Amino acid sequence: MQRQAPSGLMYEFRPVTRADYDMLREWLGQAHVTPVWGPPEHEIALIDAEIDGGDCKMHIVAKDGEAFAFIQDWCPHLAGVPHFTDTAQGTRAVDTFLGAPSFLGQGHAKAYVRQYAQSLLDGGAPEVVTDPRLTNPRGIAMFRGAGFIPGEVRPCEDGELVQNMHFRRS
Repeated sequence: MQRQAPSGLMYEFRPVTRADYDMLREWLGQAHVTPVWGPPEHEIALIDAEIDGGDCKMHIVAKDGEAFAFIQDWCPHLAGVPHFTDTAQGTRAVDTFLGAPSFLGQGHAKAYVRQYAQSLLDGGAPEVVTDPRLTNPRGIAMFRGAGFIPGEVRPCEDGELVQNMHFRRS
């Protein structure tokens, strides 16, 4: 899937393969990722459970052929998360992390998330949502910059509070 990003940058999204696990482990161990995502082996186990055809669509993000981030989309209705029960059928939820430290602070996350969310809408999803935890203000700010509008603060499946956010077309 390739589309022109609003910033003029183009990002490539390719499906995650098992050959990516070592790179993902390294990224998940980065100091800017560990406060938000689980331990690397736990996250790799979750990825492995979905890689052969689950609902969750997982991608490696690259710029000019250089892999630097992970993004996934999933159906909140199939996942049974309580904070998205009022979304339209066919809605896709997104989660992401920028793994390569050399790409931090340059606006890449906002741009590739915007491009990815736009492609989900263009592909027929009626809504694109996300749910960063309130303990992740950097994530909330990044999603706002990517075009997500904050909605209600709600408890998620483990009881922690999340900021429901809905993507709006550019």
